[in-house]
Amino acid sequence: MTAAISFGTDGWRAVIADVFTFDNVRRVADAIAVAARTLEPPPEIDRNTLIVGFDRRFLSKEFAGAVAESLRGAGYRVILSNAPTPSQTISFTAWHRKVLGGVMVTASHNPAKYNGIKFKAWYGGSALPETYAKIAASLGERDTRDGGSVVEDNILDDYVAAVRAQLDVEKIRGAKLSILHDPMHGVAAQLPSKILGIDYVGAQRIIRRSARESLDVTIVDGIRGEVNPAFGGVNPEPIPENLNASRNVMLTGEYDLAICNDGDADRLGILDERGEFVSPHKIISLLALYLVREKKLAGDIVKTFSTTRLIERVAKALGATLHETPIGFKYVADLMLAQNVLIGGEESGGIGLGHFLPERDGVLSGLMVAEVVAHYGKPLSEIVASMEAEFGALHYDRRDVHRTMEACGRLIDRVRGGELNDAFGPGFTTREETDGVKLNYADGTWILFRKSGTEPIIRIYCESPDAARVQEMLDAAIRELDAR
Repeated sequence: MTAAISFGTDGWRAVIADVFTFDNVRRVADAIAVAARTLEPPPEIDRNTLIVGFDRRFLSKEFAGAVAESLRGAGYRVILSNAPTPSQTISFTAWHRKVLGGVMVTASHNPAKYNGIKFKAWYGGSALPETYAKIAASLGERDTRDGGSVVEDNILDDYVAAVRAQLDVEKIRGAKLSILHDPMHGVAAQLPSKILGIDYVGAQRIIRRSARESLDVTIVDGIRGEVNPAFGGVNPEPIPENLNASRNVMLTGEYDLAICNDGDADRLGILDERGEFVSPHKIISLLALYLVREKKLAGDIVKTFSTTRLIERVAKALGATLHETPIGFKYVADLMLAQNVLIGGEESGGIGLGHFLPERDGVLSGLMVAEVVAHYGKPLSEIVASMEAEFGALHYDRRDVHRTMEACGRLIDRVRGGELNDAFGPGFTTREETDGVKLNYADGTWILFRKSGTEPIIRIYCESPDAARVQEMLDAAIRELDAR
């Protein structure tokens, strides 16, 4: 039923065979066809052509075919990807070919039982909230027109070439690095090798460090690269608890870093040469430093409300304008469309380079980390330690806690009302409400409370120069959540 279809900030996601059915996919595609007619792109944009792509999830290709047929019936010329592809490829192709936009069938990093639909626009990024509102309002409508068509095409190669042009490929290749790539059974499989022009080899063939001197070029080995719609029983989200497979390989000591991507490859997770997870907070800060100091690029820096204050220190040192947005990459993308943004990112691993696309890209940002390691010629852990020695180390953690909507709301009200200013330690200074409620403390510590509007979940984020204080504050927050 259409009443079961609801759109979040990045499209529609639902459980396959429950709400995500072929009938509902066709309803959403019909609504996209209607809503897309109301968009107002620049005159050079082909308003009658749309891209359709899909990931490796169960039935994604077939769902994409249904979307393409619905759009064809509405009179659109449809370019259907001939293979699974990253979400950002749809954004890039819409921008590169100057067409109205595209539809991506994916549930990104959600569990395997989900699938979803995202809409991308001609400017090379995700649809704005008002576009999704138009799509939602068009559910149940259908626009039938003649002249539509569906053509399968390779849209991946142009994206690969464009990413390659953003990197110093020769520097990476010449550094003789050993890189592990973990696409988590998603669409990024073998892409780093293809972009770097290096043969792909599975991680079952480990080249020992003692034999590396005979290598002429960086190598990229891969794990979890085969198609597996169940994702091996692990959610395809590159966060520490889902990266044990990568960590176990890294513990052999034979690799310089691991690049891990989510199911549709727009997010990344990084492990250093010791197998330690390097948080996206540190990666965003490190890339900003590298792009300005070493690549001599300029532009503003954007962070979301839940992202580290380390990037604030970095931006100040670089003389770069810093913007802080509500949580969600769409807010970062909005600024990329309006400002000269060098880099923007969020704490969940979505990082975008503004001179490329107003879109997060886990493949490009992951390979840019490899370029950083190649440039400095030192282990990633040492590079990060040098940054922290210059700007100060900050420790971060987040807990997503399931409680009743009433309990979550009650805690937010107490925090907002000032009742808990001193409940999380000394030195309270200010309160911010950009997105949720954040309490700031004199030593640079902060704790953020943000409840879901649709689920009985409260998300609690904390950062501090003192690692022990982070856990103490999160524990105290949960005690207050459960207080009667």
